[in-house]
Amino acid sequence: MPSILPMLPQKYLLVVGGPTASGKTALAIQLAQRYRTVILSADSRQFFREMSIGTAKPSPTERAAAPHYFIDSHSIEAPYSVGDYEREALAQLRDCFTRHDIVVLVGGSGLYLQAVCEGFDDFPAVDPQHREVLQQLWQTEGLSALQDELATADPEYFATVDRHNPQRLIRALEVYRSTGKPFSHYRQRSKRPSFFQAIYLFPHWPREVLYRRINQRVEQMMAAGLVDEARRLYPYRHHHALQTVGYRELFAHFDGEYDLPTAVALIQRNTRRFAKRQLTWNRRLGYGKHFTEALLPWLPTYLSYAMHYGQQLYWERGAKVGHSQLSWRGTPSAVPHLTTVAQRQDLLVRAGRPSERAPDAPLQYLLIHELHCRFPDRRLVFDLPSDWEASTRYFRDGTAPPGSAPT
Repeated sequence: MPSILPMLPQKYLLVVGGPTASGKTALAIQLAQRYRTVILSADSRQFFREMSIGTAKPSPTERAAAPHYFIDSHSIEAPYSVGDYEREALAQLRDCFTRHDIVVLVGGSGLYLQAVCEGFDDFPAVDPQHREVLQQLWQTEGLSALQDELATADPEYFATVDRHNPQRLIRALEVYRSTGKPFSHYRQRSKRPSFFQAIYLFPHWPREVLYRRINQRVEQMMAAGLVDEARRLYPYRHHHALQTVGYRELFAHFDGEYDLPTAVALIQRNTRRFAKRQLTWNRRLGYGKHFTEALLPWLPTYLSYAMHYGQQLYWERGAKVGHSQLSWRGTPSAVPHLTTVAQRQDLLVRAGRPSERAPDAPLQYLLIHELHCRFPDRRLVFDLPSDWEASTRYFRDGTAPPGSAPT
């Protein structure tokens, strides 16, 4: 596929999401260089110029490799919400799309990615006194008091929220206390009309490899001076932006709650927990393709199908427990798909309706590979027609089938 796609029918936003330490920055830069475009950060902490080491911002070399927006763009001393980011990011995208057909959006903050790609729900005005009371509750009785109240008031949101982020808990509770309705009531995720097509891409690693990368990144942050950075920020520790893994643990260390080795171990543990929540968000998102390191050479193939044919992989749960479906959706609307049935440790994989023709070999392989990424703990058992045989054999052998991207 050529490095530039001429005369694309519309504008495309390549959304690089995924957990921390998965290689999002490197992939975003590769895409920006390939398509000669720019990158917008959707990392909710890399906006702040005072926080660098603990947020794993792109290095000066990486930022020189491709133009970046929303890095060091704000101060922790000024309030900055996801709604503020949505408005500014969409304005920036409109400007960027006057010069580029393709733009890259990268970040592990699912809420911020959703705000740009789907729109953020309108929430009612809240009484500021509720926030003050909740802040006091947190400071006097601890995080568990907020967690207990939210678990009772809004179990739906409690099941998905970062339970160790006091500001997220306080935000949900202030809406509940002000309106009498749970926070999840207002999170309808009603998609607004968009001036671009989002294509979701996720770097993917086996869980044990990802956790090892996280532990190594924390060690690198400590060697780069994270303790000194946190000490400089200690006077601002109650700011919303600093209620973040990596800083919270060091602030507690400065307060004498535990020694430095314990703080480092807690940062590693809490970062792994945060990554697990990010992975959960990715799995719940229907659209998107996970790319292992070995599959990255296939990324142009996937993007070519997505851009030229308007097709993306889409996963959804079935009507019965343990059932799901993975399909190519787009133009044409009726595209072949796979259905799955969970059977203990196995995942039974079948083709879609018999009348459907089998997709081309690259599409077959990408479908099978995506199932493997979404269900890493299950063994795939194939019950597929003979025209899928080559792709399943390639998958079992750990190799990729030959085939070129459409042009």
